[in-house]
Amino acid sequence: MTMIPAAEALRPERPHVSGVHPGSRPPLDLTLQETCSVLIGWKRRDAVLRALSSTRAVIGGITGLRPGDCVRLVIYRGQTIVRECRIVSASLQGLEVEHFDTGMLATAG
Repeated sequence: MTMIPAAEALRPERPHVSGVHPGSRPPLDLTLQETCSVLIGWKRRDAVLRALSSTRAVIGGITGLRPGDCVRLVIYRGQTIVRECRIVSASLQGLEVEHFDTGMLATAG
């Protein structure tokens, strides 16, 4: 006789932005919709900043990047701020990045 698992056992877990168990980190609020840029090498690509915290962010509108890739996130909030980041995960909401510096003001010249 073949045993069939219960329907609840076959349902996928509820997706999370980071793919990490929700108890380990607080979820990000994805209501922020600000213009930002991502610098990949010498190329600048426009993106949408969907969430921002002191250590991570979610950006949308960028394709072709994988977890582990390093980029610079440019945030336009009164002053232009550049942050070194690493891609942590990708989801339907966008790319989750982790900041590993405090950011610096972009200066001309």
